[in-house]
Amino acid sequence: MGNAETADATTQCKALTADGERCSRPAQEDGFCFQHDEDDPTVSESDDETEESAAESEEQDAEEENGGGEEQEQGQEEEQDEQEQSDTDQPETDQTDEETHMASNETTDPGDVDTDDFDVEVESKVDADRIEGVLAIRRTVVSTAGELIGHEFDGVSEISPTDEGWCAVVEVVERSSIPDTQDVLGRYEIDLDTDGVVQGYRRLDRYRRGDTTAFE
Repeated sequence: MGNAETADATTQCKALTADGERCSRPAQEDGFCFQHDEDDPTVSESDDETEESAAESEEQDAEEENGGGEEQEQGQEEEQDEQEQSDTDQPETDQTDEETHMASNETTDPGDVDTDDFDVEVESKVDADRIEGVLAIRRTVVSTAGELIGHEFDGVSEISPTDEGWCAVVEVVERSSIPDTQDVLGRYEIDLDTDGVVQGYRRLDRYRRGDTTAFE
């Protein structure tokens, strides 16, 4: 529309009418229409330049308006694309937060902790400590029974815990014979405290090695 107004201003007759207004007819090559010529009063060059500047300003404003509209439309499209991208990413974020919350609950919920493995581990440790305690008492008895009782040590037949510590039953050779089935064995009970220190001993009975009737 601005280009059309500029074209009209350029080709408009520059002669003035009787009313003092510019002729609205189109101009010919000499700048006048078919009813006017150089003898007729005309618009001044400054007025002509002012009108041309006004036409150019209107054209520029129209171009800027069109350009601004395109930039605004482009900005709206970019903002819409960003909003769509944000809406697309939002469910994934929510899902990630939900999964993290669920994983945290699974980790910290005491009701979900399996205590069976823990109990087995504790029992295994207790059993290992108990076995080690019995073995320590046996080593003490084996190394001290012969010297303590005054006869050759033959073997350990029993080790059991008591309220005061431990009780061990050992056998010693009180008299050697040939064959050894005629050896006379003594069966003794040795008391030890919780630290494995001997507190005392006593003889329970005597029997020949080959005599098993006492144990049947």
